[in-house]
Amino acid sequence: MQPGQPAPPFKLTAVKSGREVSPKDCAGYVLGLIFHGRETADAVTAVQRAVRTAHPDPSVTLASVVDLSAVPRLLRAAARPILEQIYDQAAQQIPKGLDPADYVFLLPDWDGSVTRAFGVRNQDKMAAIVVIDRQGIVVGAYQGPEPGQAALALVEQALARG
Repeated sequence: MQPGQPAPPFKLTAVKSGREVSPKDCAGYVLGLIFHGRETADAVTAVQRAVRTAHPDPSVTLASVVDLSAVPRLLRAAARPILEQIYDQAAQQIPKGLDPADYVFLLPDWDGSVTRAFGVRNQDKMAAIVVIDRQGIVVGAYQGPEPGQAALALVEQALARG
């Protein structure tokens, strides 16, 4: 995904909260998408820690996108409780008094179309970050060993755009 381009159209539904996440739904917010697999889920913690320390308010939405296209349709019902358990664990990390639905966005990409639309590959080996500004324009992307710092820098760029 090239910086300066509009984000590709997509719509994913968050586990448990049922909130829809798309460029349109997030207009007016900075949206950080963290593409990862089971083996790279620690990147989500690194991004959350780096970005939420500087920007604790929900005007910056951080969403975890998991490509589940390898899960056969018949097994999706069995995968849902596992995803809900992961959501519950993440929700416990949210400070008391805050609604986890405003901070925990676990987005299953059941057919892998969103992951492909953003040109992300090998997220199971190294997580990828894409940040979209308030107008739905891609600020930048990063796939490497320092996802927290990279995400924070991209979020800062997006916020500076106004």
